[in-house]
Amino acid sequence: MQEIAENVFIETEYDGVNVAAVRTRRGIIAIDVPSYPRQARDWAMRLHTLTPRSVQYTILTDYHGDRILNARWLNAPIIAHEATADKLRSYDKRYPQPLLESLASRNPEFGRELSQSPVEHASMSFTELMHLWKGGTELRLFATPGPTAGSIGVYLPGTGVLFTGDAVVTDMPPLLVEADTAAWLKTIQQLQDWPDPINHIVPGRGKPCSLDALTAVADYIETMRQQLQNHIAAQQPREEIHSYFLDFLNRYPDVTLPTEWLKKQIKYSLDHVYDEIQLTNSNDQAN
Repeated sequence: MQEIAENVFIETEYDGVNVAAVRTRRGIIAIDVPSYPRQARDWAMRLHTLTPRSVQYTILTDYHGDRILNARWLNAPIIAHEATADKLRSYDKRYPQPLLESLASRNPEFGRELSQSPVEHASMSFTELMHLWKGGTELRLFATPGPTAGSIGVYLPGTGVLFTGDAVVTDMPPLLVEADTAAWLKTIQQLQDWPDPINHIVPGRGKPCSLDALTAVADYIETMRQQLQNHIAAQQPREEIHSYFLDFLNRYPDVTLPTEWLKKQIKYSLDHVYDEIQLTNSNDQAN
């Protein structure tokens, strides 16, 4: 655990997503939860070493399975975007089996503990902007559409710390399986034009970064979009788009994720962005 600003702690070494804790006079406000039960329990215990008070809220920066599955271990009301709240409500009582299987395939050892545990629903949600004051601390939650419809960022005006969620990732490719890539590029521009002081940027995955990381994510997305637009314009077969995946995998030679899992994610991303472009083209022709 690293204290990057006064009373702002992050952990980037868990398998999957980054997590954070903001210590206030009233207790902890957690940002995201580790992806696997063993690490979620470890995080909960470490939070208790920061203050004897309980966790006040858990903020979820999107509805990806590796962020939502273990929220129960922090035993706190959940704050999320309305689209994330809707996704949690749609699961009824249990998380779907494919979600568990995907996480288990990424880390078979930790994945053994995954089970269809009860779904935790959001206690509060918002659509565009939410100001949260707790224990003398202000947090500004804001929508960052693109990675998912329910993606959000968190900014701490008192310290200049910006949590981007999956709008920015480092040390690995951005996951485009559910993305609205056009909206994502607009979100990155919004972050690049951020009007307030930024002293630290904490991405959704990977090491803390500078503004250069935003450019790298935007370039990855724009390159995939352009490559697939050219493919479609040349009327090449859809099944040949997977031949491009090495171009994108090789951009991250030092990635530590399982290679086979990552290859699948890039191929799924290619499929998704191809369909996204095709739909946009069809809508343009209809209009």
